Amino acid sequence: MNIFDDITFQYTLSLGHHPDEMSTVLKGHLFIEYILNQIIKLKCKSPSTILNDHRTYTFAVKLQIVYSMGLIPHHIYLNIRKINTIRNRLAHDLEFDEKEIDYKFFKEDGLMTVPIKSRTRYPIRHYLRLLSGGTLIQLRNHMFKEFGFFPKYVSNRRDHA
Repeated sequence: MNIFDDITFQYTLSLGHHPDEMSTVLKGHLFIEYILNQIIKLKCKSPSTILNDHRTYTFAVKLQIVYSMGLIPHHIYLNIRKINTIRNRLAHDLEFDEKEIDYKFFKEDGLMTVPIKSRTRYPIRHYLRLLSGGTLIQLRNHMFKEFGFFPKYVSNRRDHA
């Protein structure tokens, strides 16, 4: 596999230029939605109905469909829901309060509270990178385990060749 095709590599690469909290969450959200869309293409009888109707089939609805079909495990579902909630708060609330963040990350074997080190200059940014990147890794690895391949990132941009 070419490292440049790896979805988690592309996510990490994209953050090099956008280190702030909003970019971290938004980019993670977009890459996660990309993988959810790939799962929908693979497993739904009529994927175009879901993927082309953005008003009816929001991110949250697509997540619920994929989870309800048993295509992702509960811990990944919970992390993705958490990312979606944070993304919505950042997108719709200028007064987002960092105290609302619980610094939790769901793993296959249970809940982990992310320790906030006093040395960390921006603990919220550190946590959001772990939450978004860690969830992407979980999702990528789950897709390999269940479907036999890693999701590849394929750019639609013409200047990306």
